Amino acid sequence: MVKTKIRIGFAGTPKIAFDHFSKLLSSDKLSVQFVLTQPNKTAGRGLSKTESLFSGLDDTVPVFQFDDLNSNETKTKLASYKIDLLVVVAYGKIIPEWLLEHPKHGCLNVHFSLLPKYRGAAPMQRAIQAGETVSGISFMKLQRGLDEGPVYKQIEAEIKNKNFFEVESLLLNKSISTICSVIEQISEGAQALTQNHSEATYANKITRDEGKISWEESYQTIANKFLAFRKWPQSFFLLNGEEVKVTELNVQSNEKGTPGEIQSFNKKSLNVFCGNGVISISEVKFPGKKVIGSLDFFNSKRDIISKGDLLI
Repeated sequence: MVKTKIRIGFAGTPKIAFDHFSKLLSSDKLSVQFVLTQPNKTAGRGLSKTESLFSGLDDTVPVFQFDDLNSNETKTKLASYKIDLLVVVAYGKIIPEWLLEHPKHGCLNVHFSLLPKYRGAAPMQRAIQAGETVSGISFMKLQRGLDEGPVYKQIEAEIKNKNFFEVESLLLNKSISTICSVIEQISEGAQALTQNHSEATYANKITRDEGKISWEESYQTIANKFLAFRKWPQSFFLLNGEEVKVTELNVQSNEKGTPGEIQSFNKKSLNVFCGNGVISISEVKFPGKKVIGSLDFFNSKRDIISKGDLLI
């Protein structure tokens, strides 16, 4: 007897979502009925639109890019699909209550932290920024409230000294290798466990200003932010009003000095006092330019940067 495939809808937008979708689509136990993704974004001063990664899939799976999930058109269209589960990975819109309740088994959300820690928009970045040595993935039932739903399964991962790209890749691979089995367990009646809400912490959305290095902070805080913000906004400082992005950074010593003061500048690195030591910068990127190493940095800027100068 042929077992009926589990019918799922999928909601997601960025590449990390597309990678999950591809895994689900390849499973012989699942049947993806439709995809919900964000509308194409306008770019280039409104002259063009950036197409979704899911564009062009209509021949395989229906793709919907609704502006309003509560419109009658949206409700009529999606309600026509009788699905067992809606899988959500970084969709970027709040799923309305009617859609949460539509699938037979509700909605499964993939959240990139060990809930209840780091609920919110930037769980990976905030965990790295906080200096966590272990993080992970939570497969949770999506409900009203910010990442407050009960959890079906969690997977831990070692993230010590890893930057955002490394953590994202690590957690993505672990999630992709597990998600199909979680869906099968849910369809077979697996129960989710209620979170301990008293232990909840929050991962607020990253702002651009957070990338600016605050030299009065400790070298560990600066280094953690450097790792956390590698994708965006990246760590940077200002030089003669010009934003200089830091692409390679290390702790040099515990020597004390005025935060932001240049301790030394040579062919190997730019060394700057911070709150409790010296930060060594060996690779930078100027606006509109390629990344350059310490030698090119020194040769191009040694006439305007010298020991004792203050960076802001």
